[in-house]
Amino acid sequence: MNSRVLGVFWALLVVGATIFGVQALSPENPWIIPTLVVMWIVTIIGLLPFLLKETLGLPVRWLREHPIWYWLLILVYICVTLGLWISQYQPTNGRALLPVEFCYLLTIFWGLIYLLAYDADAPQLRAMGAKLGKSRLSGLLVMLTTIIFIFIAAETWMRIYYITTDGYGFTAMNYWWYKNFGWGHDNSLGFRDYEPKPAAPGLTRIAVVGDSFAMGHGINNIDDTFPQILERELGDNYDVNLVAQSGWDTDVEQGYLDAYPLRPNIVVLSYYLNDIDYLLQTPELNPDAIFDFPKDPTLYWFVLNFFVPNYVYYNVAQFTSPLKRENFTNRLIDAHLDDNLWNEQQFRLNQFVDWTVDHNARLIVLLWPQIAAVEDSAPAVQRVKDLFEARDVQVVNMSDVLRDKNPYDMIVNRFDSHPGIPAHRLAAEQLYAAVIDSR
Repeated sequence: MNSRVLGVFWALLVVGATIFGVQALSPENPWIIPTLVVMWIVTIIGLLPFLLKETLGLPVRWLREHPIWYWLLILVYICVTLGLWISQYQPTNGRALLPVEFCYLLTIFWGLIYLLAYDADAPQLRAMGAKLGKSRLSGLLVMLTTIIFIFIAAETWMRIYYITTDGYGFTAMNYWWYKNFGWGHDNSLGFRDYEPKPAAPGLTRIAVVGDSFAMGHGINNIDDTFPQILERELGDNYDVNLVAQSGWDTDVEQGYLDAYPLRPNIVVLSYYLNDIDYLLQTPELNPDAIFDFPKDPTLYWFVLNFFVPNYVYYNVAQFTSPLKRENFTNRLIDAHLDDNLWNEQQFRLNQFVDWTVDHNARLIVLLWPQIAAVEDSAPAVQRVKDLFEARDVQVVNMSDVLRDKNPYDMIVNRFDSHPGIPAHRLAAEQLYAAVIDSR
């Protein structure tokens, strides 16, 4: 290194990579030791007056004599090294970087400094500039560099500020939201909830059973979900326990409630129209079959691992299609109006009611429409409501509450029609009144 300050910084990168590398040593990271050995050897030779110092500079000196190739190599180095880090470790907001990631990042930064600065001097740089100025390829490289750095900036922004859900669970952002904010906050029973209160005289236990609506899909802080709000509003003599997971349908909910180790006094069944999904498995019935997935393996890998193409492919190309969104909703509504499908669904729902009767638990049904299409959902919602009311079950119909609201104020985001924080608060208010009335 011709710059003493840069040389010291280069050496500190090796020290930092070594510190983190020692912490990350494991059979899963076999690259660490050989990489650190090479880094130390090259750094010592490069900073001290060894005869091999000139030899180590031969590759970059040759590249600087061919600046187009030099520029292209640096771009490839940045893309490959950052791409490997992102695809392997998926850095996202809400998850701290691992020691192995710090080791890797310091290593690639060390390599970048070698490419850019090792044995570089002013005459070399002036000669490079002159050659680049005469080359017709320089303009293409400027454009390519701009595209790459815009992509890196957009990818970075999305991984920091756009860890969010979609309505159907397809996107990488949705997966990492669950990884960082959903599954990471499960209690010892495997639910996104605090630990249940121990049994005590005068304690009323409420079990909230459901799917993604109940567990707070898209709500970062579980304290903003309706089960937690309801528990705070009811006070210390109540314990609201979540028995819900994203993706549950009516066919499994009773079984999980039966397996729950604490018997509730009150059961709240959070019902949304896609609870009938388990009956919609054929392509012509399955709502998810409306959306297209990448067929090419390379495109699939790229879309799966990087947020920018993932966002463009799914959110822009898929979810923004009014026809696809409308067809998704219509399939759920039509399923409830199809007598053959409804007969199977009402059989399951009656079994759920029977379970609460057999276990001497009061049942309250929290009935959700498609929030972005409340009026369109009305026939299906009414059919579910009629079934429960015929069994003398109290129904909290969220259609009545949401009908006059701006739907975009009530949902998680423009690509996700799950209830947002305001809708969760409204649901908690309605359930609070229902629970108090049932005493």
